[in-house]
Amino acid sequence: RVIDISSCPVHPRPVNEVVHYLKKKVQELGIAPYDERDDSGDLRYLDLRYSFARRELSVTLITRHPSLREGTKLARDLQRRFPSVVGVIQNVNERRDNVIWGEEYRTLAGRDAILERVGGLKLVFPAGVFSQANPFTAAKIYQKVGDLAGLTGKETVLDLYCGVGPISLSLAQIARLILGIDEHKPSIAAAKQNARRNGISNCRFFAGGTAETIERIQNDVRKPDLIVMNPPRKGVQPSALTATLALDASKIIYVSCEPKSLARDLDRLLKAGYHLSGLQPFDMFPQTDQVETVALLEKP
Repeated sequence: RVIDISSCPVHPRPVNEVVHYLKKKVQELGIAPYDERDDSGDLRYLDLRYSFARRELSVTLITRHPSLREGTKLARDLQRRFPSVVGVIQNVNERRDNVIWGEEYRTLAGRDAILERVGGLKLVFPAGVFSQANPFTAAKIYQKVGDLAGLTGKETVLDLYCGVGPISLSLAQIARLILGIDEHKPSIAAAKQNARRNGISNCRFFAGGTAETIERIQNDVRKPDLIVMNPPRKGVQPSALTATLALDASKIIYVSCEPKSLARDLDRLLKAGYHLSGLQPFDMFPQTDQVETVALLEKP
């Protein structure tokens, strides 16, 4: 059941204001919502990104068809009404299911990314990449990862599901070498850009499936001193976990956004000989069930 709400208390006020405006505007322009039951309509989702550091937004309209009715007019009207909207992007997803993102991006107005500060890092987040909606708590999570890592400057670290690189770049300031892996090519492109933006040169990023990429860069990985895993809600794929265990790292830090998949993956890691040395939850959004957890596993 779809329920119409006027605002969301978790969202920053500018996001609620833009959503309220867009709900009316798309109706005025005759842009029909997509219905996967009969493959009718066009507008599938709206994705809004807000930068607390720069107080700017990007808006992505995810559509069923490449041609968006009055798309350019909508983008211009939106930027005219809200100067904080620095970019309006169209993402085309022609699949007949409820997968959110397609492969094709078109910039309708402005630029295709926002800039945010997370801890001491300046990060670019293009449309379609994963970003934490609460950068303040995210910075605390990355700080915790750094504390648990206990790096001395001699270590090689493997960062799985690295996204645009916030954990990699945080640890790179202490580690000898960081190797980041993510299957989402735009995220890897952004991670490389973020490394340059922050003047960090000891990070290497690879696009591809986790298990396949570990095998592909085997000569670089060998036996890492630390493996960091920050998977999506579904957790680590079985093949990726098998490849991870084969590396026989002495320490693993698992960052989870879903307690059920965390429990499942921890069970396998513990059976493989790791010891759970620490567990720290982070309340991402008070009064909701959104909890991030950082777990430290070590070989005896």
